[in-house]
Amino acid sequence: MLYFTHSISSELPFMAKELADLVSEKGGATPTSTFFWVALGIITFRTSSRLLFFYPARVFEKNMRMDILKRIENCPPQRYRNYSSGQLFQVLYTDIEQMRAFVGFALLQVGNITFALLVLIPKIYQYSSDLVWAIIPMFVSSALFTFFVGKTRHHHRKALDYQGDVQNFIMEVYEGKKTIKNYHAEKSFLGLFKEKSFKELYSSYKAGVAISFSVPLVPFGVGISFIWGAYIIFSQGLGATSLVLFSGFAFLFLEPLHFISWIGIVFVSSFAAWGRIGELIRDLEKESEEEKFLIEQNESGQTEGRPWKKGFFSVNFWEERLSFNVETHQWTALIGNTGCGKSVVLFQLAHVLRNKGEKISLVAQGPYIYNDSLESNIFLGKTASESQKDEAYELLKLFSLDFLSSDRDSLLALEVGEHGKRLSGGQAKRLCLVRSLLGGADWFIWDDPFSSIDVLLEKEIVEKLKALPKLKKKTFILSTHRASTVRFCQDLIFFEKKVGIVEKGETEDLLGLGSKSKTYEYFEKQLI
Repeated sequence: MLYFTHSISSELPFMAKELADLVSEKGGATPTSTFFWVALGIITFRTSSRLLFFYPARVFEKNMRMDILKRIENCPPQRYRNYSSGQLFQVLYTDIEQMRAFVGFALLQVGNITFALLVLIPKIYQYSSDLVWAIIPMFVSSALFTFFVGKTRHHHRKALDYQGDVQNFIMEVYEGKKTIKNYHAEKSFLGLFKEKSFKELYSSYKAGVAISFSVPLVPFGVGISFIWGAYIIFSQGLGATSLVLFSGFAFLFLEPLHFISWIGIVFVSSFAAWGRIGELIRDLEKESEEEKFLIEQNESGQTEGRPWKKGFFSVNFWEERLSFNVETHQWTALIGNTGCGKSVVLFQLAHVLRNKGEKISLVAQGPYIYNDSLESNIFLGKTASESQKDEAYELLKLFSLDFLSSDRDSLLALEVGEHGKRLSGGQAKRLCLVRSLLGGADWFIWDDPFSSIDVLLEKEIVEKLKALPKLKKKTFILSTHRASTVRFCQDLIFFEKKVGIVEKGETEDLLGLGSKSKTYEYFEKQLI
């Protein structure tokens, strides 16, 4: 398409010269229909060539974004935990958008310039070989512009990195509005935000300085080419109308050369964006040290080298290897002081089980709620049958969420808002527990699941869950600080920071009246 566009366009200078000759001779006529058909051909092929680049670029953008999202979804969180939400957003949106501009615009213009050279230069050479030399300043000035713009790529990279930090600050301040305002905290936050914003602005400014001073090089080169071409035409006596022809060719070169300024900017910014995308992809594909440790320690499951036994785990606990087993088809509680490492252990258990191909459901202390309906948050895009909706409704009633609406359908259709902001923290946590129970898992790993509800509702929920036939052979591992939760579990494991497991056994024995266990001492005040 580009070849046909330039082939047709290359006839315009000759037609313009012919028209100028007729005007200068004060006679003759030229058929206007010829200009109409040439213009129609140029519009048709030029539009088609853009569509052939722009549409595939959009497809490329969508496929790249989906590919990275799938990589993130299928890899352990350890691999991208060093990326803030703002940086991930920056890569998935801004950087990939930049790559679309590279494919859809920059490559189009590279092709445009290439075919312009292939088509237009032979036409000029055929008319006058000396005129070919006159267009050299145009290309030299464009090459110089590209060189200077290329020198700014590290500033573009810094600007993108700072832009991701600023994006993350915006997200955090939005989340912070959920809490009570604190003047001193907000003042400190605004200072950090101002600092990051200034660094982004300054990096963008440094990247733009070279561009601003280099842009005039292109029209300067064009001007020299016009003067040089006029001199050649005058010295060779080619006639004034030959200047019309040369001007026409210079104009046809001018459009692709004009775009070189944009191509240089797009190339540089795309180079920086591709570097960030590549870093994320490499991190997603690279096993973290924690993963290597867990795979190595749980490959055999036991030091004797026997096959992995379900429920036997080796985890990293305060830089030390810690091995223990969890009884399957039972409820096990993990206890210990705040900050001792229970949540870290739960995440490692989930990773080991997932690596072994087990069906797991992990509910963290702060699970995510999507800006959608209750039904969409429960079934996560799957089309639910009426029986599944009934089951979800029964669980919503069990977790005391049915009061949010008057009937099943309106409750499931209830919009919860971004990050569940229309729900309280406790309601959001219970919604995620309902989602977990309906996910078809065999292992349920819940981090402090009942901390936001009273002991009476907790008792009702657990007793009814244990009575459900479909959960009879499931394994539940919970972390908790409450004696009421521990009493519902058959086994418990007591962790102590930088020490390991200080006590492990059946709950009934360790919490029995008169017991002198460390567990009894830990919960003594609650039991009283």
